[in-house]
Amino acid sequence: MSVWEAIVLGLVQGATEFLPVSSSGHLLFLEKAGVGTPDLFFNICLHLGTLLAVVVCLRADILSLFRRDGRKTLLFLFLSCLPTGALALLFMYFAPSLVDGAMLPLGFMTTTALLVLARCFVGKPRFLDAKASLLAGVFQGVAVLPGISRSGATVAALRLYGVDKPAAAKFSFLMSLPVIVASALYEGGKIALSGEAPAVGILPLVAGTAAAFVSGLAAIKFFLALFEKRSLTPFAVYTAAMSVASFLLFYL
Repeated sequence: MSVWEAIVLGLVQGATEFLPVSSSGHLLFLEKAGVGTPDLFFNICLHLGTLLAVVVCLRADILSLFRRDGRKTLLFLFLSCLPTGALALLFMYFAPSLVDGAMLPLGFMTTTALLVLARCFVGKPRFLDAKASLLAGVFQGVAVLPGISRSGATVAALRLYGVDKPAAAKFSFLMSLPVIVASALYEGGKIALSGEAPAVGILPLVAGTAAAFVSGLAAIKFFLALFEKRSLTPFAVYTAAMSVASFLLFYL
């Protein structure tokens, strides 16, 4: 993998991890288009770059989780992980082809539908609670399928439940922390068991990880500012276009 390909993939990973457009779907799309070489260790590094972006952007919110007034939110994060983990394991072991992107166009179109639903059917105003956390966790578990945006699905779930925009966006980003860590540990374990050496050189690894971090920072700040004032309709249009483009690329 060349340095420029690593940078492109890093920029795409960081931006699409936090914008409601599906990072896994975009990386699969680029892979199919011939950009980069599939490598598990490289993917872990990209995820760690986005993890660092969340930590930097939401460091105050993360620190507050371990204070007395933040324990409830920490509990809600734990609850959200339960359905996410269960669904992710079910898909990985019983429908691996779906996890590998066999239905990528449908995944993108599912994201479109979720964003439209969240725009048209906002629930009556409610605070974040255990039910909202579990619901968001279910949607996050389904988002293990490429094309279904993790941030788009969780924000949509919280908005449909009635959680206000700022709280929905921040909780969605906080939910990404355990998911990214768990994904990195799982994929790292597979590498350790296989004994395979990384196929990507040091320079592309560093460049891609740095690009994911920088674009992740920008995407989080952009999304928080945009979502508070505007709807996610433009992203719904974009994912619908990606659904058509991925269908043409994969099946024609």
